Amino acid sequence: MDETGTRNLQWSTCLIQMLVESGVDRFIISPGSRSTPLALAAARNQTAEHWVIIDERDAAFFALGQSRKRGTPSALICTSGSAVANWLPAVVEANHSATPLLLLSADRPPELHNCGANQTIEQHNLFGEQVRGSYTTPPPDEIEEPLQRLSTLVPQLIQRMSHPLPGPVHLNIPLRKPLLSEDSTSIDCQSHHSLPAQVEGSEAGQPIDKTDYQALARTIHGEPGLILCGEGSYDESFYPLLEKLAERLDSPIIADPLSNLRWGHPENRRLITHYDGLLRGRGAANLTHPEWIIQFGRFPLSSSLENFLQQRPPPRYITVHHKTLWSDPLSLSTQKLEIDPSSFCTGLLGHCGNNASLPEYNHTLQQQEKRAAEWSSSESALNEHQIIQTLRQQLPDGALLFSGNSMAIRDLDGWLASREQPLQLFANRGASGIDGNLATVCGIRSTTGSDTPVVALLGDLTLFHNLNALYLAKESGMNLTILLLNNGGGNIFSYLPPAELDEFESLWLTPTTIDFKKAAQLYDIPYRSIDQQNELQQLGDAFRQGGPKLIELVVDRNSSNHIHQQYWESLH
Repeated sequence: MDETGTRNLQWSTCLIQMLVESGVDRFIISPGSRSTPLALAAARNQTAEHWVIIDERDAAFFALGQSRKRGTPSALICTSGSAVANWLPAVVEANHSATPLLLLSADRPPELHNCGANQTIEQHNLFGEQVRGSYTTPPPDEIEEPLQRLSTLVPQLIQRMSHPLPGPVHLNIPLRKPLLSEDSTSIDCQSHHSLPAQVEGSEAGQPIDKTDYQALARTIHGEPGLILCGEGSYDESFYPLLEKLAERLDSPIIADPLSNLRWGHPENRRLITHYDGLLRGRGAANLTHPEWIIQFGRFPLSSSLENFLQQRPPPRYITVHHKTLWSDPLSLSTQKLEIDPSSFCTGLLGHCGNNASLPEYNHTLQQQEKRAAEWSSSESALNEHQIIQTLRQQLPDGALLFSGNSMAIRDLDGWLASREQPLQLFANRGASGIDGNLATVCGIRSTTGSDTPVVALLGDLTLFHNLNALYLAKESGMNLTILLLNNGGGNIFSYLPPAELDEFESLWLTPTTIDFKKAAQLYDIPYRSIDQQNELQQLGDAFRQGGPKLIELVVDRNSSNHIHQQYWESLH
């Protein structure tokens, strides 16, 4: 029996070591009994980092944040049973945001399944189509030649997390008791097995570019069109190429905030950031409909843009996506290209010829963009427009901003205009869930330099869904500013059909009665409340101060709705 415990730890030690050698060197562990050998192996590995997070749901979103920030997978470890199921919301987000993530779940051995054994559920393929691959090993004490088996398995895990589309992979590991031997001293993994080199380029499943750029350029050059840039995988060379392509085609660039193309560059007159307001309602009637669209990355989140394109779909719609899920919610695409955006721009520029000239087409949109950027409200009550403008002005160079979903990300889309100072924006827009947002921020914070300010803009219901993560924020001990946008519940529904119903407040708005000051005190986090416009300038100092802090921005819901309507009407 003691040999079983020895083999459990030896196999786990070699698994963790091979993962570390393959670039998976961050492990987030949730305490449990059945996962003991895995947790011990990860914690004892000298070249790996590990975090212990009690709540499995928070642990999964924390790992998601790390993977999003670094672009390489973190690994989760937990015990058997419902603990594994708590990973599901983060796994869904990782799938839809094309984020690599490794799920290492401990399981009961086969003889304890289908007999009513405690804490035993069917874990194989638990995540279904939400993962790129699902594997269950035999119990380690049954595996002959374990090193050889691992040297085959680990490269498969790495490959499936990366190609052809990044995403989560699940490895389920049944473990028999005794989980450890009486002598549980560290075991050296003398593998001496060279892992296969990671596959790159076309061998990794990246498609060969067969685009007929000459024919495409001949079709769109000289015709009015739009370039859309949503959230995507863009390298450093992309923006200069995009700018040059827009000039050659004389095309406006509609940049979703999550493209991260709005900031860090000199002013560009073709860059349109207030399109959500400009295309809303009557405003869209003043604009010429494009004859072609080039969409990079995911479709932008603006519903106004969606409605504008639905009114008269363009004859040519080219989608260019790379390391992102296919994103064409309106089914407009006439040409789908799987190629990195920089290569596409380079290929098309080679056949575009001289700069096109469409002054009338661009003039109206650029005039309206300027008017929208200069708009300000006469209202004295604290509102989201003031908050977003303060963020644009006060966020330090290179700051990292995380946005909650619902109204927070939409207000950033509508009002966070371009700026020359660099900025990074993140959000869980893969599945756009309200859960796990703060835990994701904490994961991002954990892999970001301590000198980089990290700011989270979260709604009151979003924070309510993830109050446990205030503990993670406290434990980080680093500069993390949580801006709690408290507008009295799910205010996004105020702009949707349920707002007209008698049951609106009880079924949709659902304002909480939580005293967030007391919640901050529970986790020993400094708290401040702001409900006046003139107090917003304090945010600049808060962003630069060390340690976590919670700042509640109290916004009157009715005043907020009035400001939004006032802004939209002013543009028309």
